[in-house]
Amino acid sequence: MSTTLNLLTPPKNNPGGTAGISAKKLNRLTVVEQVKQVLQPGGRSAACIGLLTGGILPALTFCVAHFVLPSHREFSFTFSGMQTIVMWAIVFGGQAFSAPKVYRWYRMAYRAKFEAVGAVVLLECIMAFVPVIYLSATALAVLVFVNGVSCASGVQVRP
Repeated sequence: MSTTLNLLTPPKNNPGGTAGISAKKLNRLTVVEQVKQVLQPGGRSAACIGLLTGGILPALTFCVAHFVLPSHREFSFTFSGMQTIVMWAIVFGGQAFSAPKVYRWYRMAYRAKFEAVGAVVLLECIMAFVPVIYLSATALAVLVFVNGVSCASGVQVRP
């Protein structure tokens, strides 16, 4: 039995899934369609990348807000005071990353700007500033999901 390897013809691997979508199509996808897009066979690696890169930032914001900031209460030009300022900048930076994605999702889901703004303020503020851990952890779970799927959809976009 002999086997020949033809190096001149590229292999025809057709995964059956979609490798990506256009940016114009992504803007028209509903929330449910985005989740379906991410879970398709061609989108699972993008889902892993998106969930990791998009979901980690709200989780880091949560940890800094609930476990680091309570021990930093001083605002001054000392080292400890500057650390406090940096920690607040980290929290607000995480919220600045998350808020547009959450707004876009709630705007697509409920088709109302006012409700979308309310959802962003509610989720982001509860996650970062409410000291009751199960409430803030619940808001964190929603933010991790929304940011993860939104980033996974964005990773799949073709130019």
